Amino acid sequence: MEVNKEEAARCRDIGATALRTGQTARAVKMFRKSLQLYPLPGVNALLQQAEKKLGSSDEGGGSNSTTNSESNGRSSNYSSAPSNNNSSSNSSSSANNNGFATTSPSPSRSSSSSSTASTNTGADGRAYTAAQQQIVTKILKAKTTSGRGAHYRVLDIDPSADEAAIKKAYRKLALKLHPDKNSAPHADEAFKAVGLAYATLSDGQKRKIYDTYGEEDPDNR
Repeated sequence: MEVNKEEAARCRDIGATALRTGQTARAVKMFRKSLQLYPLPGVNALLQQAEKKLGSSDEGGGSNSTTNSESNGRSSNYSSAPSNNNSSSNSSSSANNNGFATTSPSPSRSSSSSSTASTNTGADGRAYTAAQQQIVTKILKAKTTSGRGAHYRVLDIDPSADEAAIKKAYRKLALKLHPDKNSAPHADEAFKAVGLAYATLSDGQKRKIYDTYGEEDPDNR
């Protein structure tokens, strides 16, 4: 499908850039995603190259563990000193008449806790929000609702929408559902539904067939 091919090319380019800049793990991830979307020529060779480089870096990583531990230890010691000074000044400034320091909850910690409470963790270990889950549910519901016009419901546009409106709706949803941005359950399925809707409605001939016969994918006729 043309949309998957374009997305595969984008993932391939991101992976190539990551490989050149030493981000080997990211490069492997993007090359694999590119192959899942569309088997572009040369991507498999790039993936093998990145995996080989990643394996080499993993073998050499053990020798650096001691040095990293020492560095982290020093950083921890340095960072703790200013923290103690700030704690002392805060305690003295908030002392009451009896000479005891009064403490109050940190606003930053409160906001951090509330932020954590509103997120969940996907199967890939990445966090996702309730809003991301909501958009996925909305797309899948629009896709499975009985009756014709599912593609229009998926993109949330009117059946009389022109090409510009279709493209605008697709880009808006694709950004919210892209696998790199949304790790909510079934987000990949929703992303594919949006891609199929756009591929069908943005092509004049396919759209005509879809409007006439209600075929989800006119290429299957």
